[in-house]
Amino acid sequence: MGSVQITLANGQLGGTIQTRDGIVGMVLTGETESRVGGYTELTPILVTSMGDVTGAGISEALNPFAMKQLKEFYDQAGSGAQLYLMLAPPTMTVKDMADNTNPDSAKALLDYAQGKIKVLGLLSDDAAIAAAGGTITVTNGLNADVYVAATKMKVMAQAYFADEQPFRCIIGGTSYNEVPADLTNQATGGNNNRVGILVGDTVTGASACLGLALGVVASVPVQRKISRVKTGALTNTAAYIGATTVEATGAGPIAVMAGKGYMTFITYPNVSGYFFSGDPMLVATTDDYSMLSRGRVIDKAHALAYATFVQEVDDEALVNEDGTLDAGFCKWLSQQIVNQVNNTMTAQKEISGVSCYIDPSQNILSSNRLNVVLKIVPVGYATEIEINLGFDNPAQ
Repeated sequence: MGSVQITLANGQLGGTIQTRDGIVGMVLTGETESRVGGYTELTPILVTSMGDVTGAGISEALNPFAMKQLKEFYDQAGSGAQLYLMLAPPTMTVKDMADNTNPDSAKALLDYAQGKIKVLGLLSDDAAIAAAGGTITVTNGLNADVYVAATKMKVMAQAYFADEQPFRCIIGGTSYNEVPADLTNQATGGNNNRVGILVGDTVTGASACLGLALGVVASVPVQRKISRVKTGALTNTAAYIGATTVEATGAGPIAVMAGKGYMTFITYPNVSGYFFSGDPMLVATTDDYSMLSRGRVIDKAHALAYATFVQEVDDEALVNEDGTLDAGFCKWLSQQIVNQVNNTMTAQKEISGVSCYIDPSQNILSSNRLNVVLKIVPVGYATEIEINLGFDNPAQ
C-alpha cells in the first residue's frame, strides 16, 4: 500500500537565543523580621516590584536601610524589573558578603539565581554593623572592608566566570571621608575589571545609592553607560557625597574621584538633575573591560558563544585526507555564532560588528580540540567632546 509521510524539520530558521540582560542582584544589610510571615535573613528571593518586597515580609519598620535601596531601585527601573535579593545580618561585613569560601555570602544568592544575575550589588549598613559590635575602620578614604570586599569579589567573579556564569559587581563605597586624595587610584593601579565602587548617596551620611545605580543597569541595554546624559536625569531629587551635597562638593573633587576610577554623582551646567559620572571598574583605563558597559557587552557575547558551541561538544567534525578540517565545516560553524551575535546584538546596536574564524589547518585528530577566534567590535563613546566654536565672516 502506497503512502506519503511528511515530517517537520526543526532548527532550520536559526532562531536567536534569548538573554535577560538587565537582571541584577543585591545583598544588603538587614534583619530577620520577627513576626508571622516575616523575612528570614540570608534567604535569597526574587522580586519584581515593591509589592513583592512587602509580600516577602520585608517592612519599612524593621528594615529601613534595605527598603530605601529597594524603593530607589524600583523608582529608577520601574515595576516589573527582576531583582534577586538577600538580606545579611549586621554581623556580616561587606567583605564577608564577598567571600567565595562563605556559603552564606553572595554565593547563596548567585547559586539561587542559577546564572541569571548579570550585575551584582553589595552594600553594608556601617552604622548597624558598628551597633552590632563590629568595627568600622576608614582607610584610603573608605570603610577598609570595601577594598577587601572588592579583592574577594574578584575571586568570586572569576570562579563563576569559569563556570560559564559571568557577572559584574558594584560595591557601595561606605563611610567616605570626603577627601578624594585619600582614595586609592584604581585608574592607574587597579587590576580588577569585574568590580566597581560607587561613592555617593541620595541622603547625607555614610552609605551609597546602590539601588539607584542598579536601577539604571536594569533599565538600559548592555552597551549603554549608566552615565549617559541622553537617557535623562536620575530619579533622585538630592545627591550627597558623604555628608556634603554634590553642589557644595564642587566639580574639582568630583573630577578627582571619577579620575581615580570611582562611580559617583555629577551635575552639568544648565542641565537639571543628577547623573552618574561614569561606570569605571577597578582597573587601569587601558584594560579592554575598564567600563561596566564594556564588561556587560562581552558577558552577553560570552553567554551567546557558550550556548551556541555547547551544542557542538563531542559532535563529529569532517576532515580532509591530510587531516585538516573541512573548510566548509569551518565556515558553517563560524557562521552559526556570527548569525546569533548579529541577530541578538548587532541588530540591537549593542555592538558594531562581529567576526569568527576557525582555522582549517588545526589538527583536530590529534588534539580533539577545536580552536575558535571570536571578535566583537564594540560601540564607541563620546565621553569627551571638544568643540571649536568661533565666528565666521562669509565675505572673506
